Order: sequence, then C-alpha cells, then structure tokens
Amino acid sequence: MSPGIADGQPDALDLLTAYQHSAVVAAATLTGVADAMAAGESDSVALASTLSLDPRAVRALLGSMVALGLAEAKGEGHVLSETGAPLATDHPRSISAIVGKEWFFYKVWGELPEAMVDGHARVDPWQMRLGDDPQQALGFLRALDDLAGLFGDELPGLSGITEGGTLLDVGGASGSHSAYLISAVDGIEATVLDLPEVGVLVEERHPEVAFVAGDLDQPRFGLAEGQQWDIVLLANILHDHPPAKCRELLASAFELVRPGGRIVLYEWVLDDNRDEPPAVALFALMMMVENEGGNSYTESELRGWLEEAGFDGVELRRGFGPIAGVSAVRPL
Repeated sequence: MSPGIADGQPDALDLLTAYQHSAVVAAATLTGVADAMAAGESDSVALASTLSLDPRAVRALLGSMVALGLAEAKGEGHVLSETGAPLATDHPRSISAIVGKEWFFYKVWGELPEAMVDGHARVDPWQMRLGDDPQQALGFLRALDDLAGLFGDELPGLSGITEGGTLLDVGGASGSHSAYLISAVDGIEATVLDLPEVGVLVEERHPEVAFVAGDLDQPRFGLAEGQQWDIVLLANILHDHPPAKCRELLASAFELVRPGGRIVLYEWVLDDNRDEPPAVALFALMMMVENEGGNSYTESELRGWLEEAGFDGVELRRGFGPIAGVSAVRPL
C-alpha cells in the first residue's frame, strides 16, 4: 500500500507506478538472486553466471534493489539489507513463498479493467486450481501459512475463546489458525477440515493439529450426521463466496456446533458504509477479481446470516489489523 493512502494524501502517479516496486521484489525473489545474495554471492557478473541470467539485467536489478532499500552496496558488490533479507528462502521470517503467491495474483490484477466490465473473477475456482496445478495451489496455501505466522497472532484474542474444547477448523488449509488457538488456549483439541489433497500440508506445517477430509460444497461439509464440536471456526472463508453460498456454509456450520457451543468467523469485515476500514475496502476489490462472487461483507450482513442460520449472541471484535473476529452461540 502506498504511504499516501494511510496519510490521506495519495499521489496518483505514485500509485500508478507502484507496480514497478512489486516487480523488483518478485524478480529478486523468483530468479534466485535474493537466495544467492543471502548465500554470500555479491558480484553481479557472478550472480548472472550462477543463475543463468542476463548480466545487464542483474546489474540493473541490483541498482533498483538499492533504490528501494532492499540491498546495499558493499565493496565491489551488493548485499541484502535488513529490509531485503526476508526475500531469501532460508530467512527465519522469509516471505519468499508469499512473493510467489502475490506474483501469481499480480498478473491477474492486470485484467482488473476487464473484470470491471463483466464482473467476473480472473482466477479459476479453487478445486480446479488444486486439480490442474497442485504445486501452485499448495504453494499458495504455504504462503497463507507464512502470512498467518507473520500477522495471525490476533486471532486468539479476537475469537472470544477463553476455555478449551473441541474445535473444527473449516477449510483450515495448513492449520495455522488452529495452531495459534492451541498455543493460546489450554485444552483446545483442533481438527482441520479440508479437501483430501490438503492433508499433507497439516502434517508438514502443524502436525499438532488433526486432519479430516471434507468438502465445503457438501451438506455438513461431508461429515456424518451426529458429529459436533464445541467450536467451529471459519477463518478467511466467507469472503471467497457470494452471499447465497455464505448462507449455505453457515447453515452447515450450525449443524456441526453442539448446543451451547460457538461459531467463530475470522474475516475482513467492512463497516456499513463499505468504505472502511481502508484495507478491507481494497480487499473487497481483490475478492472480486480473484474469486467468482467473492467480496468483503459488513458486520450487518454477517450478523444477519448468523442469526438466520440459528445462532445468537453475535459479537464483533476488532484489533490492530484489518481482520476482525465475529463469534456467536448456538442456543441450548
């Protein structure tokens, strides 16, 4: 996000050319330049030879990285700066996988003007992506796990969960949100429900979380009658879907919450004016171009759908970040 958006004085030309900064980050990461620099290579000619890149392009990239604060000149070569260090794969807070995810969507956003005409997403449905290109799709989920590791620590406080119990993390992917709750609340027994192909990521990233195969397009998400949990979590799920599907998801979730239990939504929630918070307003456009029928929804919309499904006691909690917690209870 351009600094101008935050201070209320955006410069249209700065916003227009911000794509160049994103492309520098992607080029440094996806070509292997950042990894090679992290490993000690600093000479542009050697970098080009090692990575089979054009020497002139590498030297220009290094200059651009210096200009953006991602690298620093050192002797005859260049090293990653503190800001640029996380571009390397082996950095403890690496954003390398996140860069790959965002570069995929960067190209999609190039079709935003066309999407404004027909209102359709420019990305295939999730199950199709998982079937057609599982490497890219699972890489996307790894990137989400890395993002949760950087920004997801607000979830326990926003969830309103203060005591242990069984928890079903619907569409929970690698289990990052469940893992945060397990670490923050004693006695949480969490299970991720997702498509069968995703189970490998739970074992890879968060083996402390159980996994059960399911499908959000099936009644009760494909689970047998009678199965219920103390808590059902839908984290970053509803915004991928149009309102009618959101209602279906919440109706299925209601059946899976035991009487007296609760549902927790972890969502990008708009104020009723649909313009704020700013990051959530931008996210609504992201959902439009990336997910067919996707959107950011207001507190009033979420409250209405939860009550329609049978829940009551709806509460919204906002923290420092753009994602809010919405909880409700299934009556006894």
